[in-house]
Amino acid sequence: MTKITQHEAYLEEFRTEVIEGLRSTLAEHVATLSDLLYSEDDDGVWVEAIVQLPDLKDPWVRRRLIIPADGPDKDAWLAGSIFSSALAEELDKRRT
Repeated sequence: MTKITQHEAYLEEFRTEVIEGLRSTLAEHVATLSDLLYSEDDDGVWVEAIVQLPDLKDPWVRRRLIIPADGPDKDAWLAGSIFSSALAEELDKRRT
């Protein structure tokens, strides 16, 4: 069993929190969250957020480790909230 399959419910809760957490920030930037992709390696499960911004030809992509190899170290909603907050902060910094 893959780590992604093993943590399917966790990842779905994470996805829901990220989408909800980014809703207003994306609207402010006239941006779109194209996808959240999961991948895994020996370090654990990674998420890659793909965001379309009106001033960029290519998508804006951010990747983070969200489940370490030995399993989740925080609740899914908290991990999603932290991830979406970090993305929102990076998007806001792009304005300045």
